[in-house]
Amino acid sequence: MILVLAPTIGLLALSVLLYGADSSQGANQIALMLGAVIASVIGVRNGHAWKRIEETIVAGISQAMPAILILLAVGSLIGVWMISGTVPTLIYYGLSLLTPAVFYPAACLLCAVVSLAIGSSWTVAG
Repeated sequence: MILVLAPTIGLLALSVLLYGADSSQGANQIALMLGAVIASVIGVRNGHAWKRIEETIVAGISQAMPAILILLAVGSLIGVWMISGTVPTLIYYGLSLLTPAVFYPAACLLCAVVSLAIGSSWTVAG
């Protein structure tokens, strides 16, 4: 496990060191792919069949797919709202309604009401 994690973490740290904030535009993905290659090579060298490794990869991606699709849908919705002007409009009118003096009490009250309505304070906190 350490033979896979150490190089991957090292490559990720190196990409952030070299590219800074721009590392998420490709360098991090390359580091993660190299980590996957290292893990695959170690798996094959330890006697695991490549077919079994492929099946495990597909199973892992299959388990993550619902979350990926939700993130894709939410990202698309936010993008459409930004382009259409919905988010700037909400910000504009929200800031005109909420002055700094009432922001914290209003946020607390809104979170309490939503928490009681959906039954999950952790979801509201998130």
